[in-house]
Amino acid sequence: MKKYQLLLIVFISLNLYSQKNLYIPIEFQKAYKSNTRSADGKPGNHYWQNFSSYAIKAAIEPETWKIKGSEVIEYTNNSPDTLTAIYIKLYPNHYKKGVPRANLVPIEDLTDGVQITNLKINNTAFNVNKSSQITVLGTYIIVHLENGILPKSKALISMDWTTEMPPIHVDRIGAYDSSSAFVGYWYPQIARYDDIDGWDMMEFMGSQETNNDFSDFNVTIEVPDTYTIWATGILQNPEAVFTPEVLQRYNTAKTTEEPITILTGGTPINSAKGTKNEWHFKAEYVPDFAFGVSNTFRWIGNTVTIENNKIASNLVFDPSKADAISYLINAQKKSFEYLSMVYPKEMYPYPQFTTFIGVPGFNGMEFPMMANNGVSDKDFENTDVTFHELAHSYFPFLMGINEVKYSWMEEGWATFFTIKFIQEYYKNTPKEDAELNRNLNSYNANAGNIWDVPLITPSYLLTFSSAHSQLSYRKPAFMYFTLEHLLGEEIFKSCLKTYIERWKGKHPTPYDFMFTFNDVSNTNLNWFWNKWVFENGYGDLGIVKFENSKVYIQNFGGLPLPVFLKLTYKNGKQVSIEKKADIWMNNNENIAEIEILDIDNLIEIKLIDTNYPDAVKKNNLFKL
Repeated sequence: MKKYQLLLIVFISLNLYSQKNLYIPIEFQKAYKSNTRSADGKPGNHYWQNFSSYAIKAAIEPETWKIKGSEVIEYTNNSPDTLTAIYIKLYPNHYKKGVPRANLVPIEDLTDGVQITNLKINNTAFNVNKSSQITVLGTYIIVHLENGILPKSKALISMDWTTEMPPIHVDRIGAYDSSSAFVGYWYPQIARYDDIDGWDMMEFMGSQETNNDFSDFNVTIEVPDTYTIWATGILQNPEAVFTPEVLQRYNTAKTTEEPITILTGGTPINSAKGTKNEWHFKAEYVPDFAFGVSNTFRWIGNTVTIENNKIASNLVFDPSKADAISYLINAQKKSFEYLSMVYPKEMYPYPQFTTFIGVPGFNGMEFPMMANNGVSDKDFENTDVTFHELAHSYFPFLMGINEVKYSWMEEGWATFFTIKFIQEYYKNTPKEDAELNRNLNSYNANAGNIWDVPLITPSYLLTFSSAHSQLSYRKPAFMYFTLEHLLGEEIFKSCLKTYIERWKGKHPTPYDFMFTFNDVSNTNLNWFWNKWVFENGYGDLGIVKFENSKVYIQNFGGLPLPVFLKLTYKNGKQVSIEKKADIWMNNNENIAEIEILDIDNLIEIKLIDTNYPDAVKKNNLFKL
């Protein structure tokens, strides 16, 4: 009897998620059949994910930016599979001579890569350079095991290693100068093994980011005693590294919303000439660990309290840029509040956040509880990037998004939230729509190119930077806006909230996202997903004719977008008509007929594209 019940459940499940021909690749079909994921968007009854606990001791040498480290990893195999190999990611090998890259790297940044010694797995020693059991690739190695790691068991992995950070800052990490740097992608880490792809075997090319399991970190970093470290996690030994005066300011900042200058820049820590300090940090259940280091940067800190949740907020930056940056401590406070109370209306999930600012330019890079940002001479751009990188605390960190494969599931949300935040932060000022217009202009300029491919295209295939920007940031953000308008803000927020609740601390895929919105809205949105996620298309509507009291709108690009019309009459009267994106549902001709009830003295019909993509604007106006 149980066998027939199981077959019935699988049959029903398959019919639910395949209705209206939503494309399901084979690896996803297997996940639904094994019930690790379910067709209503929830984690399946057999959902699992693996976990690592890292104990890392490292020493960093400023100026050369060489790092010497050792680590012990307790790896938990929660999968139903016996793992016959361990894949170890070596992200610093992105800068190794001869490794393929999708981004430009100064020749001065090229290194010999990560050197691993004393590698042991469950007390079995491996020689990385000589063992036939090890396959060496560009940015990861495969260690083949004689005795596999059994399901529901643990493995102990240890190693020593040396590497170095780029001496010139590139993209996400590296040195700002001889005494300040941001250190990310710096330690060997266990690759993610999951129910969809098995081991993550993607090389780190620099065009995409990472795909990590949630982990605990216990990290000690040694630096010369005049240097300060800011990192993912909570500092465990402030008394050991701060002078009494700095310690007092540090503790005060943890109790007040008034910004406190903890370090003015170049202030010695607990210093005795020629000695070194060990900075000890712990972070629980985060996908990565990063840190900034400097002996010249200024540090402003305070505490943000939201519904009894206290968040340590830090701003660290080059003192020469103080006038252009100091106000951002307030922008960061407003960011916490907006994200926690407005969109996505989920309490900020960590105990602290540090924005580390060093290089010119309107850019930034997120890490758990940290951001490594550039600085612009425009306050709007600084506010924008501060919020955007902080918003990533939700996607991809609280929600464990595979950034290598589904970048649009995190960058798109961060862009969507940022547009809304900037509209609120600069409300009733000329800057209110600056972020919206920036993204619209960028989208429209690139829409419809041959590389403007469906969102479902794995992000690791998008090495062309314009394609990555279009399909990771712009297009998904406007898909979310369109969906919000279609469902209404209340239902849309309910879907988003449920999606977060279901998948926080887990690893959702595009199908988990789409099926959750179908489920919570009680609407089959597969027609929408097909157009936005699985098919080629771009945003472009135009007026093609007006006859018999009807205006005919053609969807030249194919993406289902809302229609906003403004009618103008001889006496100056104006009337607005609004249609949601479902006007294109079951519309194979991509022509929408909109009846106009009052045509007397009508002189002009205009298609308004202010808030949504429109690649070609010359066909938006029809004069009678």
